[in-house]
Amino acid sequence: MPRLVLICILYGLTISAAQAQSIAVRDSLLKKLNALPVTANDTTRVNVLNALGFGYWATKPDTTYLLSQQAYELAQRLNYPAGQAQALLVMSTAFVQLGDYAKALKMLNQAKQLYIKLKAPGRVAVVLNNTAHSYMLQGEWQKGLVKLQEGYALYKTIDKPDPGLKPTMLANIGECFYQLKQLGSASVSLNQALPLAKIRDPGLFGRNLYLLGDVALAKNNTEQAYSFYQQSIGVLSKENFYTRLNEAYYRLATFYQKTAQKDSALHYAKLSLVNGQKSGYAKGILKSSQFLTELYKGKNDTEALRYYEIAVAAKDSLYSQDKMKQLLSLTFDEKQQAQEIEAAKAEYQSSVRTYIFIGLLAVLGAIALVLYRNNRQKQRANALLQRQRDEIHEQRTKAEQSLAELRATQTQLIQKEKMASLGELTAGIAHEIQNPLNFVNNFSEVSAELVTELEEEQQKPDRDTDLEAELLVDLKQNLQKITHHGSRASAIVKGMLEHSRTGTGEKRPTDLNALADEYLKIAYHGLRAKDKDFNADLKTVFGTDLGRIEVVPQEVGRVLMNLYNNAFYAVNEKQKQAPSDYQPTVSVSTRQVNGQTEIRVHDNGTGIHDAVRAKIFQPFFTTKPTGEGTGLGLSLSYDIITKGHGGSLTVESQEGEGSTFVIQLPAMS
Repeated sequence: MPRLVLICILYGLTISAAQAQSIAVRDSLLKKLNALPVTANDTTRVNVLNALGFGYWATKPDTTYLLSQQAYELAQRLNYPAGQAQALLVMSTAFVQLGDYAKALKMLNQAKQLYIKLKAPGRVAVVLNNTAHSYMLQGEWQKGLVKLQEGYALYKTIDKPDPGLKPTMLANIGECFYQLKQLGSASVSLNQALPLAKIRDPGLFGRNLYLLGDVALAKNNTEQAYSFYQQSIGVLSKENFYTRLNEAYYRLATFYQKTAQKDSALHYAKLSLVNGQKSGYAKGILKSSQFLTELYKGKNDTEALRYYEIAVAAKDSLYSQDKMKQLLSLTFDEKQQAQEIEAAKAEYQSSVRTYIFIGLLAVLGAIALVLYRNNRQKQRANALLQRQRDEIHEQRTKAEQSLAELRATQTQLIQKEKMASLGELTAGIAHEIQNPLNFVNNFSEVSAELVTELEEEQQKPDRDTDLEAELLVDLKQNLQKITHHGSRASAIVKGMLEHSRTGTGEKRPTDLNALADEYLKIAYHGLRAKDKDFNADLKTVFGTDLGRIEVVPQEVGRVLMNLYNNAFYAVNEKQKQAPSDYQPTVSVSTRQVNGQTEIRVHDNGTGIHDAVRAKIFQPFFTTKPTGEGTGLGLSLSYDIITKGHGGSLTVESQEGEGSTFVIQLPAMS
């Protein structure tokens, strides 16, 4: 911006006597800026523009924006990120004052990222405090509190922090707690800030006092509230902090209104309005004049009308600020968009040059490679032709021999896979059957003790018939439990015999829910028998409308055993590298879908890579380390379901998140 225009903007401002100290600072900065050469493009000009812009945020936010925008653009040209960050911080204060909180938050976030790159935690804490203030002005007190707590935690880690930031953050935290109805926490934070503010900042000290008055009033302690309000007014009056005096007098006016002291309410409401007008604080003027209008309505309509006109004028002022906000937002967006377009254009041109260079190198390389290969092929062609003729016969003989060996090996591996499945099943059954046997043994011992106690009671001359009846009831219950757990052990043995049958077997009506549940427990206990440290959550969601499905139970059981073992393997592998809060989980569900019975086996393990997923049903393909898998389990399972039962076996997986195997069988009940 030309120097003359800048001077006109700065000297054309209307500044009240209440801001004498601010005027002195701004005058000093303005002189410093005027003293710089017109052509000076250094960091000093950036810093002065930022400081001068900040001096106008409360009265002329449009001037604040224009000055900080100049600072931002100059800092960009000078590659001065600290100046850019400060300019964004100052611009955000202008948009907060204009009520454009979305734009302010965007700028604060950009400033934060720059300060993080600069490793300036103290400035990051300032940005977090200003971000919280934007949320507070919108009434989003919880969001503001979160940002303040984050900033205060960061502040406490800094070796030499800005001592003026601490009372500001504590006061803001106290106000958030007050608005969230957490009065005890509000009192603690405000009382911590009070002595620090008293030393460093009279304006902040006065604000602290009237916030403590708000807390006291919320606790129905009217005397303490009144005292805090009066102290606040005394402190702020000495320093002519008109904006905060507007707030303090307004609180005292509403205090008297609540206590039905109309004359005092009118008196302090007028003082609130006067101080708002002195500072040019449009929001405070609007609030005070509206309050006076309500107090005079129906009692003195002339005065009510006068204050109503003041309120309308304040609204018009705010509306003009909204128009300026829209204009400045549009200007900022256009400049940002232009910068992004230029950056994208430069990046595109650089990419084009790079691609052209790479393309030329690739073409030259391809030509050289073709010439080299042609030359080599001509040299070797005759020798290779004769050698190939001699090798063809030998390779044919070896291929026939290898094919025979491969078929024999395949047969052996398939048998090994079946025996491994049977071994895992047996280990699981042995562990699973131990539980009911333990119950049978325990209840048998207890029953023997009950019989002994009953015999002793019967031999007594004064027998207790009630005790005898109670012992007989306990004995009967124990025998029922022995029968229940014996039946459980018998069912497990029967299931083992079913699985170990040879041949293809025949289809018969089967309860798939019971089959899936039984094999899940057997597979889990089989793995637990090998690895005592392994644990996993087992979840089942079985459909109630399945009925009995025509399948070969031992074959479907073999498929389920294979899927369960793979699921447990996946979650066990993930647990070795996952965080401590990771919980291995394997779940099984059944349901009827579109005329078919569906069984889903899901785990939250390592998952399957996209490139591997298409191969997992191929024979001899395995992702397990050498010696831990034959690569036949899923292949055999696929054949059993698709060829043996006319169904389908598919997999859904996301690497690192888990896998789901889906069995679909014709639902013939």
